[in-house]
Amino acid sequence: MKHVPLDFWATWNAEMKKAAPGVTLLGEQLDGDPSVVATAWAQGGFTSMFDFPLGFAIGDVFCRGDAPAKLGAVLTNDRRYPDPSRLVTLVDNHDLPRLMSICNSELSRVRGALAFLLTARGVPSLAWGTEVGFDGAKEPENRKSMVFRAHPLKDEIAFWLKARKQNPALSEGVPVVLKAGADGLAVMRVTGSQLAIILVGKDGVRPTVPGTALNGPEFRELVPPGSANVGTATPMSVWVVVSRVEPNRYDALFAEAQAQWRTGAKKRTVTFEGPAGSFVVGSGPELGDWAPAKALKLPATVELPVSGAFEFKAIRRDGDRVIWDSGPNGALLVGEPGRDRVVLKPVYPR
Repeated sequence: MKHVPLDFWATWNAEMKKAAPGVTLLGEQLDGDPSVVATAWAQGGFTSMFDFPLGFAIGDVFCRGDAPAKLGAVLTNDRRYPDPSRLVTLVDNHDLPRLMSICNSELSRVRGALAFLLTARGVPSLAWGTEVGFDGAKEPENRKSMVFRAHPLKDEIAFWLKARKQNPALSEGVPVVLKAGADGLAVMRVTGSQLAIILVGKDGVRPTVPGTALNGPEFRELVPPGSANVGTATPMSVWVVVSRVEPNRYDALFAEAQAQWRTGAKKRTVTFEGPAGSFVVGSGPELGDWAPAKALKLPATVELPVSGAFEFKAIRRDGDRVIWDSGPNGALLVGEPGRDRVVLKPVYPR
C-alpha cells in the first residue's frame, strides 16, 4: 500500500493553517518507529501525530510480557518530536487488533495498559468500545458497532480521567525516566506545582527508586475503585503516586526536566564492550534505531542523553546475514551509577 507523499501533506497542511488558523491537523503514520513518526510530523507540517510507537510498546509490555524498559526507551525518543506534549496516545485503533484481543482477554493486563496510557504524557484517545471490553483481532470484529453495557473498565477509565484532570502532573507533567529495566519502570512527571511517579512492575513487585521517598505525608497513592492497586499480583502491575499541589514548589526541577526532555542536550559518555567482531544496535539514533546497517562496532563509545532509557542488543554479521543475540534485550538508564561501561555477552544461535 502506498502512502500519500509528505510533500503533499506539507502543502495541504500549510493551506489549511491559512484557511483556519488554530486548526489541529492530526497525522496518522502507522509505524512503531519514533524516527519515522517524527519525520512525518516535521516534514508533513502536522500539528500533532498519533503515537503508535508508545501504543505498540504498551501492548508489548502489558499484553505480551516484554520488559518495561521498552516504555522508557520510547519516551526517550520524545526529544525527536516538534512538541511531544501534543502526541495523541492510544491503545485501540480501528485498523489494528483490539487491546483486549492483544491481551488474550486478560482483564488485569488491559487494566494495567489503560492505567499507563491515562497517566502518560500526551493527549490520550479512546476508541469506542474500549470501556466495555471490546475485542476483535481483525476486521470486521475490531470495528463492531457500539454496545452500551455495564463493564468494570468503564469506572476504571473514568477514575483515571478524573485523576488526570485533578492532578496537573498527570495532565501536563514532563516525563523523567527514573528506572528502566527488565523487571520494572519508574517515570516521574513534574510540573512547577506537583510531581507524580508512575511505577510499572512484574508479578506484583513494586519497583523501588533509590533516593525517592513516596510514603511521606505529602504523597498519596491513587487507587482505582475495587482494587488494592491496578495490578496486584498480576503479570504487569501499575502504581501511581502523586504529591500535594503546591504552587512553584517544583519550578527548578520542572525547568531542568523540560529542557532535557525536549532536547536531550545534557549527555554522558557510555562505552559498550563485547566480543571481537560484534556490533551493538538499539533504540535511539545514537544506537542506530534498531537498524543493523547502522550498528556500532564494539567497542563503541557514544554520547547519550542523561536520564535516557535505551534497549540494545549485540549482533554479528556472516556475509550479508545478520545474526542476533538470542538473549533478551539489554537495558540502560543513562546516569545510573556504574553504567558508564556496558559489557555485552551475546549468545549467538548456531
